[in-house]
Amino acid sequence: MFHAGLLSAQDDFFERKYNVLFIVADDMRPTLGCYGDERAITPYIDNLARRSIVFKNAYCQQAVCNPSRASVLTGLRPDENGVTDLVTHFRQKIPDVVTLPQAFKNAGYTSIGIGKVFHGSKRTLDSVSWSVPSLVQSFTKQDEYYLPENRKGNAKAASYEFVAEQDDDYPDGKIANAAITALQQFRESGESFFMAVGFNKPHLPFCAPRKYWNMYEGSDFSKMSHKFKPLGAPDIAFHQWQELRGYSDIPKDGAIPSQKEQELWRGYYACVSYVDTQIGRVLSELERLDMSENTIIVFWGDHGYHLGEQGLWCKSTNYELDTRIPLLISVPDITDKGSHTSAIVEALDIYPTLLELCGLKSHHRLSGKSLTPLLENPNCRWEGVAFSQFCRPYEAITKQHPTHMGYTVRIPGWRYVAWYDLNTGSVVNTELYNLKKGNIELHNLSGDKRYKKVEQKLHSLIDAYYSKR
Repeated sequence: MFHAGLLSAQDDFFERKYNVLFIVADDMRPTLGCYGDERAITPYIDNLARRSIVFKNAYCQQAVCNPSRASVLTGLRPDENGVTDLVTHFRQKIPDVVTLPQAFKNAGYTSIGIGKVFHGSKRTLDSVSWSVPSLVQSFTKQDEYYLPENRKGNAKAASYEFVAEQDDDYPDGKIANAAITALQQFRESGESFFMAVGFNKPHLPFCAPRKYWNMYEGSDFSKMSHKFKPLGAPDIAFHQWQELRGYSDIPKDGAIPSQKEQELWRGYYACVSYVDTQIGRVLSELERLDMSENTIIVFWGDHGYHLGEQGLWCKSTNYELDTRIPLLISVPDITDKGSHTSAIVEALDIYPTLLELCGLKSHHRLSGKSLTPLLENPNCRWEGVAFSQFCRPYEAITKQHPTHMGYTVRIPGWRYVAWYDLNTGSVVNTELYNLKKGNIELHNLSGDKRYKKVEQKLHSLIDAYYSKR
């Protein structure tokens, strides 16, 4: 049932059948104006934030595409749905699970997926989740490029490309076009819908029309901070940026030249602005069709991203920059004035939140909890704890069979990580970070007697979490 405050705020809540526009961006950390990033040019997402609750401390359950998306869409943690790599389909482990879009389909909604919603490979799609086949799918790196020389063969080409003129010269523009067409069809038919729209960027390769690259002409990225590993952090916590090093213009080992770093930073921000514009196009059409007053909008990033900080590029760690995500939820008549909350929440919480907002029942036990109290009162009392995990060796994300798993817990002011040997169940490394003064890990305090009590508390949370796997 809804919380009493929500019901009193909107007496006819149950009389209205809300549509859901569910938007996800790939590899997007909170590099947005509404999250305080002064470099980012993101007017459309910032405008959405003005009628949303902005979750300042939202965390994914594993910082790589397939596990993160499978977790959100099944409502289960990676160890519960069996997806901790890029190749496993959750239905191999839990064949009868009802996904979030499937729950809406079963309730009589037309459920439609456009772009990258589940992980972007043929084997990880899930046709049973949708009322109609998924639209605008990209399965190869060549689909991401415009230049013929970058579209040759099956290997990765350049790490960035900004040459085309039109937004739909690249896949995300086509995804926005398809979403706009679908909205027009829903307006004509009057069907209730759950529409998931998954944008590919700012995932590598950084490709978008040149105008987005030009937006950041003259921007100085040289002061990107904290380029060194946290003091005292164990080697197992890191990787060699294998994802980035696979591109043809990136050194296979060693440091990235400073000029190339500047280009990569600019390319990432340009792709964020490209996605922002595509989201703006979709939201503008929703408004033009007079459908916004009856549509819940969720925008989230599947995980965060490193841009050279802590000696890391890309994702695949248990650290703040990889696990923290943007999350905005807009509900007509509830969040219209816009606000933000510092409560710690999980991406897992999206599934039960949407079910509660739309008056639907879960078909199985969900591991997250509804965020509706925070939608009503962003400053309400909230017992916030977020769990994430990542496997080692790094290659296990594609080859499976990890030997170790790092489990991390985030509470206000602190992050703790315990690395387990999966064969013996023993803890081989621990990390404790004080995050009271900033959202980046600087110094591993594990074993420091001054923080013994907080470490014991957090280790007990992780140990209980691990024992349930």
